[in-house]
Amino acid sequence: MKQKLHFIFFISPFLVFTQSPINQFVNNIETEYAIVSSSIPLDESATGSDLVWNFTTLSQIGTNTDTNAAPTPVELSFYPNTTEVLTITTDGMPPIDSKIFIRNNSGEISLTGAEQGSDLTLTFSNNATLGTFPLSFSFSNSDATSGEFTGNANGSNVAGTFSGVFDTDVDAFGTLNLNDFGLGAYSGGVTRLKTDLSISLVVAGIFNIGTVDQTNYYYYDNTNGSLVFRTSTNIIDIDFLGNVVNETVILYEALDQSVLGIDEFNVDKNTIRLYPNPTSEILHFELDNSTELEKITIFKLNGQQIDFKPNRLNTIDVSVLESGLYFVQFYTKSKIYTKKFFKK
Repeated sequence: MKQKLHFIFFISPFLVFTQSPINQFVNNIETEYAIVSSSIPLDESATGSDLVWNFTTLSQIGTNTDTNAAPTPVELSFYPNTTEVLTITTDGMPPIDSKIFIRNNSGEISLTGAEQGSDLTLTFSNNATLGTFPLSFSFSNSDATSGEFTGNANGSNVAGTFSGVFDTDVDAFGTLNLNDFGLGAYSGGVTRLKTDLSISLVVAGIFNIGTVDQTNYYYYDNTNGSLVFRTSTNIIDIDFLGNVVNETVILYEALDQSVLGIDEFNVDKNTIRLYPNPTSEILHFELDNSTELEKITIFKLNGQQIDFKPNRLNTIDVSVLESGLYFVQFYTKSKIYTKKFFKK
């Protein structure tokens, strides 16, 4: 029924990192993650304070790119009250998009919907609420949720309703160590958010065809708040008219550390704003009134600078660029700001 459900995502022994609140659920900038496998299963069972996670047998098998945008009018018609849409694009031919529809109501984050191509679509009539951010260690919330679903079970289309429970816990903090699998190693203090969505699927109002259970762990860096590692375990048990899906799908994703030498996380989002991101033709940028711009440069991940002519109307024509991730640098009298954008 579903291959991936993204939505509801060597250190000295005396070095100890303190816990920091989790300020936001998803990254508010373009972010790349390596899809990784591990030669040994990752043990995430421990909870509590001052833990150490040594995930040091990772190797990259793919790439996901997160982008965050406002919902379109069509999306709002399907998922009312949505304020932002997280799109997770898995590289491939063609690329595969998964979407999480989110409502941010004065810091209270809830899920209004989720899409994974034709495999599974959830439309929440009773939103799945995570909690009001920032979230601190020992926070716990359990929320009843329900709605409608459509999907595919081994080639058979299926639709109906779902109901269940969405649990959220900030259950641990400590030190996370990731090996360098080609995009840079990571070692730092993190706080972990756990979510668990457990739902039953019903068709024709009376026939329970099975369950979907998804457990996600999110590891947030305590210094800059970035989501540096996330895992998803999906247990699917469906029997629809003899079409049986009984599988467990595990996904590991690590933040691309190779681009973090350019500190974008500490840029005030109100200083410089890029939109739309991703874009296929024109990239708009806005600066606050106190920022006096001197020049702009664009370069690839490998450092190669791209020649372009900026428009006086605060736009950049990127239509001739190849698809991929780029950096744009804004030079002011006092500082250089670096932002990322994705060319579709």
